[in-house]
Amino acid sequence: MTNADILIVGAGHNGLVAAAYLARAGRKVLVLEQSDEPGGQIAPGRLGAGWDAPALHASARLRPDVVRDLDLAKHGLDVAEVPGTCLSLLPDGGTLRLSSAPDDAVTLEAIRRHSARDAERWPEFVAFMEAAAGFLDAAYRTSMPRMAHDELRAQGWPLGSLLYRLRRLGRRDMFRVMRSVSMSARELGEEWFESEPLKAALAALAVHGVTLGSYSAGTGYTLIHNWLNRGGLGHRAADPGRLTAALVAAVRAAGGEVRTAA
Repeated sequence: MTNADILIVGAGHNGLVAAAYLARAGRKVLVLEQSDEPGGQIAPGRLGAGWDAPALHASARLRPDVVRDLDLAKHGLDVAEVPGTCLSLLPDGGTLRLSSAPDDAVTLEAIRRHSARDAERWPEFVAFMEAAAGFLDAAYRTSMPRMAHDELRAQGWPLGSLLYRLRRLGRRDMFRVMRSVSMSARELGEEWFESEPLKAALAALAVHGVTLGSYSAGTGYTLIHNWLNRGGLGHRAADPGRLTAALVAAVRAAGGEVRTAA
């Protein structure tokens, strides 16, 4: 390709997704990657000669609509939904193993060793987090309208649909979601549970990837965001190499070009 409409620098997962969408929209897209292999942060061996490093990024799920839009299953991506697990280290040398499957017997027994009450509340908490993450997912997909008065009515339908989705959560969960996004992770954990190990495990998820502590306002939101991004408490098992290969195949199937060592 010598007459590309669009150049994308870097064949990481973000660049490849953008390239695939643009190519499917009829643009001539050329992706240039400096390394010998595509993948960016999810490619292994990125630290230099002699350093056999795994992927630098934990490779959370792609959005389900991206997987569907780009037909990544056809290009070899395994789309099976297998809940990930979170292993929290305890001060006494033990561990707390948590799964976001609400009826996981191992998780319920692990929580019960610290609090029978918390074990009883766990399924309800998982259901709430799934509902809250679903609303956040819808919010991320919603184009915000221009706020000029003459344009608001014409462009306000997506925002109205989002608010309707929030209302459909039911009165209790609607207010829970609205309160949770501004709360600290510590406050949110204390509203649900009494055992310190469980509250600490949830707080750890809330502050992953941010420069905030668990007492910081807004870490209730980051807890829900990370839950959505991981598909629960822990990253779901994924093969970064297969994900990269599927994205490259999607770009090429749409007529785009991916050039490495460039």
